[in-house]
This record gives sequence, C-alpha cells and structure tokens, in this order.
Amino acid sequence: MSSSIGPVPAKADTFLISCIDPRLTDDTTFRFAALGRTDRYSEMRIAGAALALVDQNRPGWQAALWENLAASRALHGIRHVTLLNHRDCGAMDLWARRRLADDPVDELRVHTEVLNGAADAIRARHPDLTIEIKLMELDGSVTQPSCRSCVPMGFRLGVIAQDGLPVLEPSPPPPAAPRMAEMARLRSQSGPLERGAEFALLEMGITEDGLTLAQAQEVLAASATARPQEVERDILTYLRSQADRRGRISERVLGEAAALYRRLSGPGMTEQESREAAAGIAARAGFTPRPAGWWPFRSTRWWDSLLA
Repeated sequence: MSSSIGPVPAKADTFLISCIDPRLTDDTTFRFAALGRTDRYSEMRIAGAALALVDQNRPGWQAALWENLAASRALHGIRHVTLLNHRDCGAMDLWARRRLADDPVDELRVHTEVLNGAADAIRARHPDLTIEIKLMELDGSVTQPSCRSCVPMGFRLGVIAQDGLPVLEPSPPPPAAPRMAEMARLRSQSGPLERGAEFALLEMGITEDGLTLAQAQEVLAASATARPQEVERDILTYLRSQADRRGRISERVLGEAAALYRRLSGPGMTEQESREAAAGIAARAGFTPRPAGWWPFRSTRWWDSLLA
C-alpha cells in the first residue's frame, strides 16, 4: 500500500463563507468552478452564512468563523473574503422571526443589512483583506448588493490629493508577513507554547518564510507579546457589534464578552476575573451599561460592582 497522501493543495486566495442549505451547495461549487476558482478558495459553510457574524445570540458561531478565517490566512495565504447568502434561508427566517421570502423586497433589505454588518466586522478585524458580498437566488444566479466595506480583489482605497476623494487603485503586493506569526497566535490560545511547538514554528519561519533563526525568534517573541492586545481587540470588536445606538451594552452582552475573553486568554482565568477584564475594556472604550431588571427597579449595579 502506498504511503503517499497526494499532492499538496494549491495555495488559495479566497475565503468563502456560505450556507449549509443542501439545495444550493452544488450551485456554489459550480459557480466558483465557472469563475476558474477550483482549488483556489477555502470554504466555510455555516447556517445563514454572513448571519454567523451578526447574530448576537451565537457568539460561539462567531468565534468558530473567526478562528477558521485566521487559520485559512495562515495556512492558505488568502487575501479576499466572499460572503454568500441566499434567498429563502431558513436560518435567516429563524433569526428574523418571520418568513422573509414572503416579501422579496424586505428579504433583500434584510440580507443586505446582514451582509454589510458581517463585512464591517471583517473590515474592522482584517483591514488588509478585500471583501465582496453576494446573494444567491434559488436558481443559482447571483446578485451583488451595495456594500460599504467592500473593495474589489486586487485593489485598495486610495486618495486623490487635490480633492481628497477616495478612489480605487491597484493594491501593492502584500508584505512578506511571516505566516508563522499567525500560527503562533492560533496555537497559543490554549496556553504557553511547549518547546516542541516553538521548534516547529521556528522551523516554519526559516524553511517557509525565509527568515534567519534570529528573525524567527523575534517574530515568535513579538507574537507572545501581542497576544493581550489581540484579545482586547477581539473583545472590542464584539462589543461594538452588540452595543445599541447609544453605545450601551447589556449585562448579557458583557457576560458573552467575558466568556469570549476567558476562552481567548487560555486556562487559569476565573469567570469573575474575565467579567472584570471585559468590563474594564468596555469602560475604557467609552461603552456605558444598559440598566437591568424590572421597572422601576432597573439599575446598573451589575456594572458598578465590576468596576469598583
């Protein structure tokens, strides 16, 4: 029996977020094949597609999607994200608490809002990635709603010096950022790296990223130092997505942020410590608490006790 595991897949340039609806999985594959994208994209299928980054009741889905996107960046070198929703989506109906397909105009509006919300979240976390949003009809055809955070692949936003208006210009080649840095961040989520893991990352930096041993060691040290800032950035991104228009967050949202903080920070942190840390991040960013409890007994005591 041969021990070969087959050829290594070609490097991808696109991360596709699509839905699990079995009616359209083939249409998605066929469409990307027709565009010449076979073996050039990695795909994550999750209920509601872009909805996973918007639904505040499923922080676990958001975390899974962020982790898969980060892994695809590290493993495949993707530079572009495609968000692909579809009409008559059961997950969207459950979230909206109505059958959206009964009113196609309203359905388009809701999908456009969800797709834009997800694109905004990706832009905040990965500003160097280009993004596109699409909506698939049940016949497999695709429309492209207006998108405030999207830039076509291969371009970036530039500025005309005379009038300051933003324009599209060809993007320069991506900087040679070591892939080992992202891998170090992913592997350190469970705690400090063991010597074997450190050696494997150093080997990746030298053999795959073309670094010297000293440069690879510097990247590894920088990744360990940057971890607290990255966790705070992730918590801020989540809080911004859940705050109301007045910049207020509820006790439930803070609890979800604390759970995310605890998971991202690794073992050794108590639930109370993670709540206090999340509350501190929220306060420094200017968020305020939303009173909890029944009227007229609503109060912000739950918040005050964490910042005492």
